[in-house]
Amino acid sequence: MLFPYGEWIILFLTLLTWAEKKASRRFFLLLTIAWLIGKWVEISLAVTMPWHWHFSRLAVMLVFWVWSMRQAERWLLPLFFTSLIVGVETLFFVNEPGVFPYGEWFFAIALVLVAWLSAKSFWGTAAALTGSALLNQAFVRFTYDGIIRYIGLPNEFTWNFGVGLFGAWAALALGWQYYTEREVRRAEADQIPSKSSGIYEPSEESKLR
Repeated sequence: MLFPYGEWIILFLTLLTWAEKKASRRFFLLLTIAWLIGKWVEISLAVTMPWHWHFSRLAVMLVFWVWSMRQAERWLLPLFFTSLIVGVETLFFVNEPGVFPYGEWFFAIALVLVAWLSAKSFWGTAAALTGSALLNQAFVRFTYDGIIRYIGLPNEFTWNFGVGLFGAWAALALGWQYYTEREVRRAEADQIPSKSSGIYEPSEESKLR
């Protein structure tokens, strides 16, 4: 497949937000532009080296990180905690690789829980997870050069897990918002006959709206 599913998700959301004229279309357009610039850098600066730099993905992660930091109320402390966990994960896999199965999933779930418990918001969690992943890429590249002979930056698991997590999280949040708004409209519609019969005061109806 030409594009991994992470890129397909971003492209689909970009087209959907522009077709629906959503307020988030500017955000997804920035992600798409960042991906295109990063891909151009990949093509123009292609060199023969064991480190595989996915500049398109790194550019998307960087834009997403900056955006999430601007939206989050607190991100510094969650970023510190998640960076510690990612650093421990890297040290563990370098020194004791393959000790227990599904290690990446174990650390990924731990990262999400720690980020959420410390940030208590979507954007705070996003800023912590994305920032710690980016910092870890630099840590791995400049610390383990000569020890790790080949690695993709960012690696496939980090990229795909991140895009899937935030995409599913945002979809569930939008679905819940749509459900609650529909319930409110249904409750207002049920109270219209009561309002016409004089049971509800106009001030009470305005509060419901």
